[in-house]
Amino acid sequence: MSRYQAIITNGVRNFHPAYFAMVMATGIVSLAFEAMGFSAIAKALFLLNLIFYLTLCAVLVARMAFFLPDLKSDFLTLRRAWLFLTFVVGTNTVGMQLFVFKHAIVLAASLWLVALIGWFMCIYSIAVNLVSARSQHIHEIVTGATLLVAVGTVSVALLATHLLEAIATPPGYVYFAVGAFWAFGFILYLVIVSLVTHCLFFRRFELADWDAPYWICMGAAAIITLAGADFVTHLPLLPAWNGIRECALWMTLFAWVVGTLWIPYQVIMDIRKFTRVGIAGPVPLCVKVFPWSRLALGRQYQIYDPPAWSRVFPMGMYTACTLALAKAAGDESLAVISYYWGWFALLIWALTLMGTLRSLIGAFAPE
Repeated sequence: MSRYQAIITNGVRNFHPAYFAMVMATGIVSLAFEAMGFSAIAKALFLLNLIFYLTLCAVLVARMAFFLPDLKSDFLTLRRAWLFLTFVVGTNTVGMQLFVFKHAIVLAASLWLVALIGWFMCIYSIAVNLVSARSQHIHEIVTGATLLVAVGTVSVALLATHLLEAIATPPGYVYFAVGAFWAFGFILYLVIVSLVTHCLFFRRFELADWDAPYWICMGAAAIITLAGADFVTHLPLLPAWNGIRECALWMTLFAWVVGTLWIPYQVIMDIRKFTRVGIAGPVPLCVKVFPWSRLALGRQYQIYDPPAWSRVFPMGMYTACTLALAKAAGDESLAVISYYWGWFALLIWALTLMGTLRSLIGAFAPE
């Protein structure tokens, strides 16, 4: 076997499930820029995301076919099991893009069904892992990636809400089911984020332990906001639904406030880690000016890894959810935030993509 064949084989065998976060991130940034009115950027990211998704699905299928024991081992490892939910969210995100850009209702519905099946499989795997890990301490079990349980649940409700547009007059129980799934995801978020908060603030937490998945503390609240705002917008304009609409809108606003409050802490932690951890000697100028440049630039201080995409998805989702909330609440002043934050999210997306490409090129570079 040649060196390049060995690299490809090992890449498939050790395929990191967090790579589907790249699909999540690219998809939501695309949808956010479409909502902002930059269709050219949005459609370019949509086409790129289709390539990402099909490529990663092909690798996942190859891993299932040739390295099934390794895949099962990941499913039975709790810290890896959370990450398989990125496939669920990524699939729903691509379904959303197909619905928005191509009005491909049948294909979007098919992806929603695949994501729903994947969600059940992941939740079952996580439940089995939690039973076997019941003797461990909370901080050994719960990480930022744990919040993917809530994100995956809400993503199913989010795409389902948009698919309701394809039904002429959806029966009331369908809206109730979608709303219940969204509310269930909200409850999961409140429970899990409480545990994550305990681990971050009420036990010794080293700066080196800070990682991109902790951004999901904000990202999960953001997708709850987006799904809630879309649910409120799509509810029938009938007196019987007025109480549910008002309750859902207040819950959505609460989720947005919670997500917003997480942002300063997460930005500060990112800056502290990028400017202090792994740097011997003076901090490089590019890192001082823009700490996130370490995701892509520099040979010595580059800090990219696959979970880094977990930072981009929350940033893009916050842009999209704020625009959706402004529409649902009838307060366009909220939309101003998105037009600044959205470009920041796109810049972090570009740097993370550069880090990914450098990592892949470095793997094939001659020694």
